[in-house]
Amino acid sequence: MLLLLVLPVFAVAMDVRVVTSADGLPSNWVTSVAFDPDGKLWVGTGNAGVYLLDPATGKGRGYRAADGLASDEVTSVALFGGKVYAGTAAGLSVFDGNGWSVIQKVENVTMRNVRLAASPDGKELWASSVYLAGGTVKFDGKWWEFLGGKGRGLFNDIQGFAFLPGGVVMGSGSGVPYLHQGGEVKVIAEGLPPCNIFSVAAAGETLFLGSSRGLFRYDGKWKEVPFPAGFAGTPVFAIAVAGGAVIAGSDKGLVIVDAGRTRTITMETGLPASRVTSVAIAGDLLAVGSARGLALVKKW
Repeated sequence: MLLLLVLPVFAVAMDVRVVTSADGLPSNWVTSVAFDPDGKLWVGTGNAGVYLLDPATGKGRGYRAADGLASDEVTSVALFGGKVYAGTAAGLSVFDGNGWSVIQKVENVTMRNVRLAASPDGKELWASSVYLAGGTVKFDGKWWEFLGGKGRGLFNDIQGFAFLPGGVVMGSGSGVPYLHQGGEVKVIAEGLPPCNIFSVAAAGETLFLGSSRGLFRYDGKWKEVPFPAGFAGTPVFAIAVAGGAVIAGSDKGLVIVDAGRTRTITMETGLPASRVTSVAIAGDLLAVGSARGLALVKKW
């Protein structure tokens, strides 16, 4: 005789932990998040420098202008070549583990309001200075190279970078996505409505774009990614990818798109604010920045 044992199936509860100034964060205004290889989290803030947080212990250490940062107004953080790069309103700051140095100028590009992205293969760091005398540059660990000029423009309003197998996509705040391949640059805007671009990301050869009119996917032309009711068309400020999942930080919370299915994480389910400014993933841990603090999400 065969006995059939039917066991109840329980949903695993999502674990959301909020970190604010009450927990040691120097400011609740989080502008950027980036994990280091050890799983520690670098948190950029809009008015109090950067903070290195150990999610396992909850302990951290802050760095501000008095410690060598170019400015307390941090716009982005990236890890490259064993160093931490913090883009700020007044320069690009570099931490080598002992102290900070500041890069004020690369060739003719004045570094202000810097947006950063490191390539997944660890070979290049791309940076855009969003400034009248700014522009886009890249660093291979030894040399910096200015990517504008020669009739191609300065690219001084690039808000994000995405790394594809065949090139790098640069999303401009004015709503133009550029594909940089070798020494050539072309506009890839077919299907994209008039909008502002806030972020771009790639999952293999698939490209995603966050804009003032929602999330878009590129397959030769741009197509809007459907969001759940109440989220359609909401601005998307940050994107992270993990496996087959795309996590979009929007004006109403997080939207997770996985295998054609969507689900959300909002204030009602634990986020400190509806507007998400930044997202990063390390294993099963999702870091979510907002203007009211940081959320660490497990079992998402």
